Amino acid sequence: MWKPRPLLCRAALVAALLTFLPARAEESAADIARKSRERGALNLLGLSAQLKLTTTSKDGKRREQAITSAAKKIGEKTHSLVRFQQPAGVVGVAILTVEGAKGEAAEISLYLPKLKRVRKVARTQRGQSFMDTDFSYADLGGTGGESDDVMQKAGESKVMDRLAWVLVGKAGPDSPYGQVKVFVDQETYVPTQVEYTDKEGKPFKVYRAAALKRFKDRVVAVRASMENLQTGSVTMIEVLQLEEAQLGDEAFTERALERG
Repeated sequence: MWKPRPLLCRAALVAALLTFLPARAEESAADIARKSRERGALNLLGLSAQLKLTTTSKDGKRREQAITSAAKKIGEKTHSLVRFQQPAGVVGVAILTVEGAKGEAAEISLYLPKLKRVRKVARTQRGQSFMDTDFSYADLGGTGGESDDVMQKAGESKVMDRLAWVLVGKAGPDSPYGQVKVFVDQETYVPTQVEYTDKEGKPFKVYRAAALKRFKDRVVAVRASMENLQTGSVTMIEVLQLEEAQLGDEAFTERALERG
């Protein structure tokens, strides 16, 4: 039986790698940013997740919340849906985020069961805390409301002992942030760290992935945190359960928000 020679095998492997690596290196910052946005902790495209949010204030007070999250591409736009399961005071609250057209801000709809109606989150309110956590409404659609097209490559770095692209961009006028720096894992496209400044350029928040896990054909951050550097508050986000999204397009509408 014929067996391949080790030297020839190694040569073929090196040739394959040399063919593959330049294509990755030439990938645009906008493409990397888009893929990263679809793998964010609150925006796992094509998946449904059960999540636990634990917010700890500077003085040590803790608050836990349980939510479900799902995201789906409908047409050319990503639709993300978050529903609160616990505690009792927020059960039934739901937030629908629909990706804006190119260069436009996302559309965010909030359903409050006590009022039994849906209201729009105004662009001037995007910087407000997302249900008393250290995430803002702007974070629901990705990494802070910035457009993928404004991101530029700024070298490479290591995060979690893994090589990451560094992307930097100025956030849009509707974002609570000034500049956003995203560290994107080169193997999985998961955002492993995001650094935010405020509008005055001062350090504001830091998002950090703490644990990655493979789910079928992709890798997700199953534990991460958002730290507010100005208040000392930190919100931990943990993925308790993952499955492929089963929701139809109708579930990602304002009418569906009211039905629960």
